[in-house]
Amino acid sequence: MLMRILIMMLLSSLSHAATAQSSQSGYGQKSTQTDPQTTLQTVCPWLTEGSAAKALGGDVSVTVSMPNTTEGSCKFVRRQGPLNSLEILISKTSLPSCPAGSAKLTGIGNEAVECRLSASHGEASKMVGSRVRELHFVVTLTDHGQKAPAKSEEDDVLAQIAEQVAGNLY
Repeated sequence: MLMRILIMMLLSSLSHAATAQSSQSGYGQKSTQTDPQTTLQTVCPWLTEGSAAKALGGDVSVTVSMPNTTEGSCKFVRRQGPLNSLEILISKTSLPSCPAGSAKLTGIGNEAVECRLSASHGEASKMVGSRVRELHFVVTLTDHGQKAPAKSEEDDVLAQIAEQVAGNLY
């Protein structure tokens, strides 16, 4: 009798979880990568939409590409105002990073560096590149003009995002 009750409870909880997951699958307007070789994801495993929205100063849409369970990319784009973006790349192979002599950061993975990238068409980009164990990552914050945040504010935001990504890779 006890075994029957436990089985009923287990089946009920599994059914409830499946219903909750299917009801949330259409929540929000999230885009995904369409490459058939890529596992379709709607949630970035390294950063939440809320953290990205706070960094970009407004609601965001996200595009996630995950060719396997440990590597991939997430791109968050601000929905209103200037289309500022935040991109995260994770790879087992070395990624393009900051040039030699760039500012070193501590407490963000191994060998973390920070730099500004060349600006074009009113864009300004800032990058943090680092490594956690065998995974390399790059976080890029791109500002498409208008009213750019003060440099120290932008530096703090990017460093905080990179720290969150590094923490999620451990």
